[in-house]
Amino acid sequence: MENNIWSENIQGILNLDLSREIRFRDDRKDLFLNLLGLKEGMTILDTGCGPGAITRKLSSWLGNKTKIIGIDRDTTFINYANGKAKKQSIYNISYLEGDALKLPLEDNSVDACISHTVIEHVPNKEFLLEQKRVCKSKGRVSVMYCRPDKYIKTEPELLSKQSELEKKLLDKLFKGTDETYKKYDVGKYWPDSIELPKLFDELGFKNIQIDAIAIPMAIDDGRNSYNEKLAMIEAEKKQFLEIIDIGVQRNQNQLSDSEQKQLKQLIVERFDRRVKLSEEGINIWDYTILLLQIVSGMVE
Repeated sequence: MENNIWSENIQGILNLDLSREIRFRDDRKDLFLNLLGLKEGMTILDTGCGPGAITRKLSSWLGNKTKIIGIDRDTTFINYANGKAKKQSIYNISYLEGDALKLPLEDNSVDACISHTVIEHVPNKEFLLEQKRVCKSKGRVSVMYCRPDKYIKTEPELLSKQSELEKKLLDKLFKGTDETYKKYDVGKYWPDSIELPKLFDELGFKNIQIDAIAIPMAIDDGRNSYNEKLAMIEAEKKQFLEIIDIGVQRNQNQLSDSEQKQLKQLIVERFDRRVKLSEEGINIWDYTILLLQIVSGMVE
């Protein structure tokens, strides 16, 4: 039986795939592999893999001797991940549809478990116990989650702001979103920064570690080529438009067809103005720095 709850109501493929591609850039390869304790030849589980961006990165970084398993409960994500891996001729990743609290894997079957922005949506204790069950002795369980309270976000004067009409249409479209999130436990189990490592301790994990990565997403960064700058703007636009599509699907009677078209046009025009600034070589320094916290522990 197909389960498309997340992809149809919460976050779409582009939102997850494009944002993870940026977060897990190749120039952060050594940093991520070191902090997550991942090495060539391991069997690695990514729980809540979504459309598979992180699993594909791990395949690229660790090579064909490494076995990677991606599990997600959303059928649309798994089908997309399988299709993209096949298209890119990646054969060391297995994608399985399954529940994070009841993984379709044998006990002691993987060398490392990772997850990215998953633990806040599931009961923390049950989630960690299931990761511990499938992880081999001396293996490592690593939980990554974002800290929105620690974000840095700039809003320079030259950045095109949302018009009052765009804000009005967005408010109208997403009225009732909190109820949807509550229905599907979105963010219901957000981990406390002290209680999460304590939970690792209580559940018998050893060598518990606390790490954090500050991830800048800056279009005007000098390390980005002109094409990369445009690609970042385009990715953000696509994510925004996909969010609109999900909102329309979830709340079908909130906006008329003409209002939907008008809202999308306002968004496209706003991003087109941002592209024009890059085309003219003008740096405006609109960027976000997000903090990704990692708690990890070794299975005895």
